[in-house]
Amino acid sequence: MNPPQVRSRGIRSLMLGVLLALTSAAYATPKILLHESVDPTLLDSVYLNQIFAMQTRKWPDGLAIQVFILPSDSNLHRKFVVDRLQIHAHQLDRIWNRMLFTGTGKAPTVVESEDEMLKVIRTTPGAIGYVSKNYPTDGVKVLQGVQP
Repeated sequence: MNPPQVRSRGIRSLMLGVLLALTSAAYATPKILLHESVDPTLLDSVYLNQIFAMQTRKWPDGLAIQVFILPSDSNLHRKFVVDRLQIHAHQLDRIWNRMLFTGTGKAPTVVESEDEMLKVIRTTPGAIGYVSKNYPTDGVKVLQGVQP
């Protein structure tokens, strides 16, 4: 094998490695964010499912829970619902729609971007939401240790 072929294979291998690293980072499990007023110590996966299904409306201290989500058709929303809540996005939509149409509850507030998500979590007492794994999260709590 001559030197240009070796160099070409090395460059292709490097590019493939970078692509795989970027892809895995983009598809890593999203982080759950909490307003500074929320005590994360009582949160487990069952409680999180109840919160995002809008079945639990108050934190243990009595503060109203404010749920924020990205649009249902966004890749990050679908990744969050599948990885963290262990259901499909359309199933969660169905739960919210049933609550709306029967008058027994409301749907979460939809924000259009991770920037907006961080802003509303930071400024809304009782707020909960999510962002991608590598998104900066200054000024909010990040839920740690809750496995799906």
